[in-house]
Amino acid sequence: MININNYFADVKHIDWSTMPEALAKGHKLVEGASQNNWSAYHSNENIKRVVDAYFGKLADFVKNNGPVKSEKKLPEKSKHSKTSVTKPKEKTVPKPKENAQKEEDDATLVERIDTDVQFIKRYASMHGKVKTQAQILNLISGLQKAILERKIGKDSPYAKEINLMQEQLILAYEKMGEMAEIKIDPKNLKRYLEISGSQESMLSITLLKAYVSLNGKKGMKEKAERLITRMSKAVQSGKIHRNDKYAKKLNDAFESLKNFVEAKNDTLHINRTELNGLLGIVGDDLFGQKKSLNGTDDDEDETIVVPSAELLGMEFETIGLQGKYRELIGDPSVGFTAMVYGLPKSGKSTLCLDFAKHLAEHHGKVLFCAVEEGFGYTLKEKIERIHASHPNLYITDRIPSDISPYQFVFIDSVSKAGMDVAGIEELRKQNPGISFIFIYHTTKEGRFKGVNTHAHEVDVIIEVGKGEAKATGRFNAGGRMDI
Repeated sequence: MININNYFADVKHIDWSTMPEALAKGHKLVEGASQNNWSAYHSNENIKRVVDAYFGKLADFVKNNGPVKSEKKLPEKSKHSKTSVTKPKEKTVPKPKENAQKEEDDATLVERIDTDVQFIKRYASMHGKVKTQAQILNLISGLQKAILERKIGKDSPYAKEINLMQEQLILAYEKMGEMAEIKIDPKNLKRYLEISGSQESMLSITLLKAYVSLNGKKGMKEKAERLITRMSKAVQSGKIHRNDKYAKKLNDAFESLKNFVEAKNDTLHINRTELNGLLGIVGDDLFGQKKSLNGTDDDEDETIVVPSAELLGMEFETIGLQGKYRELIGDPSVGFTAMVYGLPKSGKSTLCLDFAKHLAEHHGKVLFCAVEEGFGYTLKEKIERIHASHPNLYITDRIPSDISPYQFVFIDSVSKAGMDVAGIEELRKQNPGISFIFIYHTTKEGRFKGVNTHAHEVDVIIEVGKGEAKATGRFNAGGRMDI
C-alpha cells in the first residue's frame, strides 16, 4: 500500500516522462504536499483527499501493469466512465463584498480579475466537456496552491463557492476513469456563471496582453494585423477613449505593430524597457485571463485528441426521450435547442403543445410561452382538443425573467417575442441546462421570418407542413411524424 511513509522510496526508479499524464501531474502535486514534513498534507483535508486518491490510482496502475522501471515505457490502461459532478448538501450563498459585483450581466471592469473569480470561471467552462484526469488534477493543484499561498483566503466573498467547487472537483477525480464528461448541477452552474461574469478585464489590458504575447515569436504578421484591426475597432466604437488609463501605452503598441507589419523582419521584438513596463501592468501570469487574438478564451487544456474507439466507450447524458418524438428527433442531450418552423396554420403550435405535454409527463417541468396567442380562446381550444393539460405543464403569455424552475421552455413565437439571435443566445447563456424549443413563422416562399443564421446554432430543426413534421439534427438522421 502506497502512503506518505513509503511513497518516495517506492517511486524513485520511475521515469515520470513515460507515465500517463495524470500520474505524472499527481507526482508533482505530492512533491508540493510533502514540503516541510508533509505540513500541507496534514493541515489541509482537501489536499489529503487528493493525495490519497492519487496513491490509490498509482497503486492500481502498478498492480495492472507490473513494476515500473525507468527504462521501460508502459502503456496506459484505458478506463472510461461518465462522471457527473454531483451537488453536495445545499449551502447558503454568501453575499459578495460591497461593490465587488454590479447588477447581473453588468460586469465590473478591472485591471486584473480576482484569483477566486479566475478559478470559478475556469471551472464553469468545463461544464459539458470531456476532461482527462490530468486536467482535473491540474485545476485542483492550482486551486490548492492559491489557497495555501493565501491568494484565496477565508475572507473571499466567494469562499463557500470555492469550497463547493473544490469538493466537486475532488469527487470527480476520485470517481472518474482516465477521462469523463463533466456535469455541474444547473443551479450551481448558474451561480458560477454569475460570478464569472461579475468581473471583466479592461479592454485596453486585454489588447496589451495580446500584444505582449506576440513578442519574440516567428510568423506573427497575420496575428499582428488582426490585433491592429481589433485596436482600431475598439477606438472607433468608443470602447476605448483617450482618457483610458493605458491609452498612451496602447497607442505605442499600435504604432509598434504597424511598423512590424510593414518591416521585413518576421519576428516582433518589443523594447526591453517597454516590455518590462507592460509586464508590470498585465502581469507575466496570464492564467484565467488570457485571450486569443479573436477575443475568445485561449486554454491549451481544451484540446483533447482521442482514438475513435475510446470515444465510443464514453457516455454522455441524454434526456431519455422515447416514443414518437424519439422517432422524430432522436434522444437529445440535456439542454438541447430546437427550431420549429412552418407556414401560418400549419400546426406548429399544436405539435409543440403536444410535445410539451409529452415532456411534462416523462421528463420534468415545462413552460410554454404563448406570446403570440396569449391567454385566449384558441389556445384553450388547442389544449382541450389534444388533452395537453398536465400538472408539470405551465402556460404564460410572455417570457418570465426567471425560468430556472423549468427544464424545458417553448417560445411561440420568436418574432412575436421580438427576439433576435443575440437575445436568444443570451437567454441560453443565462439559463444553462434548460432545453429551448423556438417556434418560427415562414413566408409563403418558405423562408424564415427572422434571422436564418439561428438555424446553424440549434441542435434540431423541425419543419411543419402538409400534415406532417420532418426533423433533421444532431440526434437523428431525419424523422417524420404525422400531425
